[in-house]
Amino acid sequence: MKKILLVSLVILLVGMLSVCGWGEEKIKIGIVQIIDHPALNNVRDGVIDALLEVYGYIPGENIEYDIQSAQGDMPTANTIAQKFVSEKVDLIVSIATPASQAAVNATREIPVVFSAVTDPVSAGLVSSLEKPGGNVTGVSDMVPVDRQMYLIKFLFPDAKKVGNLYNAGEVNSVVTNDMAKEACAELGMEILEATVATTADVSMAARSLVGKVDAIYVATDNTVISALDTVAKVCEDNKIPLFLADPTTVSQGALLALGFDYYLHGRQTADLVARILQGESPGEIPVEFARKLKLLFNPRTVEVLGLDEEEFTSKLNAFIEDMKAQGVEVSLEALPE
Repeated sequence: MKKILLVSLVILLVGMLSVCGWGEEKIKIGIVQIIDHPALNNVRDGVIDALLEVYGYIPGENIEYDIQSAQGDMPTANTIAQKFVSEKVDLIVSIATPASQAAVNATREIPVVFSAVTDPVSAGLVSSLEKPGGNVTGVSDMVPVDRQMYLIKFLFPDAKKVGNLYNAGEVNSVVTNDMAKEACAELGMEILEATVATTADVSMAARSLVGKVDAIYVATDNTVISALDTVAKVCEDNKIPLFLADPTTVSQGALLALGFDYYLHGRQTADLVARILQGESPGEIPVEFARKLKLLFNPRTVEVLGLDEEEFTSKLNAFIEDMKAQGVEVSLEALPE
């Protein structure tokens, strides 16, 4: 009788452990970003938060994250990706183009979900946006370069030359620069390029544009964004409007940014991660794009440039109405002073 009770108790305990999910192996996700800066950090946080809040993946309980930054170094990104492969993580989230290239080159088997990648086809990540194929899919942050150049002309009708700071070694930045050239040509403006290789080059590159341009533009270039404070200082000292594609970095001294909310971008990326964890093949999931635009301006910089804030805000509202008429949804916010 005692044996029967003991066996019954063991069976009951095993059943309880199974129902509660105890003893199950945790899902392991490797997250690699090319460098630490606000936009990419927001993507990472958005992924983790959405997987917890929407899909119930609780860190330490049913999921583990190995979060790594390559600190702007491509060989380090390759090493991180190879580490994830050797550790047999269940999925890799790669943030920004270079980190995504490292992840895709490291494995053909582990699912890779990229985020904050401008042109995944040109970067060699996928063969098609509609049918990525293989083990890869993700969310592109293809910036609305034509809208951004149009905004510069809308606010400063006399602008003729726009400086573009970027790292020519970043595929996404080369694509963006080409798009900016094309958009400016249609608006009667010209792009003047200033390229960098490392963050140490950014200050000198910014200074090289002084006296030659009516505005300076910085897209989602990881190298330049990582040293954006030096660009903002040059612009402020010389009363040059600084336009960005990343709203999360406006506080560093830019006039404004027209782009995406990268935290929401990360949450959108989490939707794809969850679909793959639930059994879908990444190669059959179309690449997605960020859905809404955000226009964030800096009142302090408006004042520094000697612009009338009321008149400037009126122009921004007029731009939003213009975009609305074109079927583009844009929200307007002022950076808290």
